[in-house]
Amino acid sequence: MKVVFEGRKFRVLSGEVTLPSGKRVIRDIVDFGKSVVILPIKGDDVFIIRQYRPAVGDWIYELPAGTLEEGEDPLECAKRELVEEIGYEAGKLEPMFRMYLSPGYSNEYMYAYLATQLEYVGEKPEYGEEIRVVRMSFDEALDMVRNGLVEDAKSIATILYYAFFIRGGEGDI
Repeated sequence: MKVVFEGRKFRVLSGEVTLPSGKRVIRDIVDFGKSVVILPIKGDDVFIIRQYRPAVGDWIYELPAGTLEEGEDPLECAKRELVEEIGYEAGKLEPMFRMYLSPGYSNEYMYAYLATQLEYVGEKPEYGEEIRVVRMSFDEALDMVRNGLVEDAKSIATILYYAFFIRGGEGDI
């Protein structure tokens, strides 16, 4: 595969690949790397961010998240992003699950964490990010997913995973 584009956070590869069946096909792949998403819970509340995303030209609701720096451990990235985006440190940061975000065209691999025992230390936003922190009950966040107000896939997956497998709200979904 050959690099046809190289940006700050990802590159695009294009070329021929051989499938397990032996078929040879042309594919374009976004080589993104690894990232994290964090579900910050304080009592019965959750912190969601409303972030302006130039790619969709709008503000969207999502959970704090970010890309691993070169050689960075996913847990350390989650700690850093939590402070950058919502201004809290977690006394407890636990892995929940891992996922490929869109394996049809990208190799981005994401680690989902649950952050609890939160202590406010002040936001340290990255230059160029426009973020508004929104604190609400977890049930309100779940209703936002249910009503289509959260359209970000990583956030939907993480909120539903927590509701179904950790909180035990099978009957509430």
